[in-house]
Amino acid sequence: MVSVHQTEPAGLSGDGPVALRETARDAVRALIIDGELRPGARLVERALADRLGVSRVPVREALRDLVAEGYAVTRATGGIAVRDYPADDVAELFEIRSALESVLLRRASGGLSPVGARQLRDCLDTTGEALAAGDRAGAVAGNARFHEVLAEVVAGPLLQGLLDGVRDRMRWLLRQHEDPAAMHVEHVALFDAILAGDEPTVQRLAVHHLATSRAAAARRLGGPRSAAAGEPDSRAERSAAR
Repeated sequence: MVSVHQTEPAGLSGDGPVALRETARDAVRALIIDGELRPGARLVERALADRLGVSRVPVREALRDLVAEGYAVTRATGGIAVRDYPADDVAELFEIRSALESVLLRRASGGLSPVGARQLRDCLDTTGEALAAGDRAGAVAGNARFHEVLAEVVAGPLLQGLLDGVRDRMRWLLRQHEDPAAMHVEHVALFDAILAGDEPTVQRLAVHHLATSRAAAARRLGGPRSAAAGEPDSRAERSAAR
């Protein structure tokens, strides 16, 4: 196993223990946000260290940081797990998303720059290609990216500052959808209405899009628990937990 004292480990890289801790923290946070580590999943030091190619020390410190940031929680029975968002928290995230995106879409309906329109179109094309190739993970990521690109090309400095404050949690929320093809279709319709400058249609489509996303999140997060929720989510983690 690579030691934390090495400056160029086989997995993550970092200049010293502090940098390696931060890199490990960012990597585990990304796994949580991208949905590879589901809410409730146990975060086993040894399994994560093996996955990231580092020793357990920076992973242990990274997990403490993630608990402090609210992405993970200390379990009453011991160990650390991915934070499991209660229904009320998810509902609040959707309310925040609705408020912020309402402003974004109003601004977008007023007209996109040629560069902004091309960036959104490129994002939609990339997602469509992922769907055609059967790349579900790529399509899910592309759908989430559509909202991020919309913010990048439309938001002013003040609105961008507000969005940055909830960016990671919004990114996680936007991945709680089991049908990326349906979401892509909704994004295409929304984009077409934006290009047409049809604000009433944009707002109507946005309300529908938010409703389908909320329903999908409820099904994904509120359904029967998988082995990833509260238990090791792979054979490697089961072995490491023994």
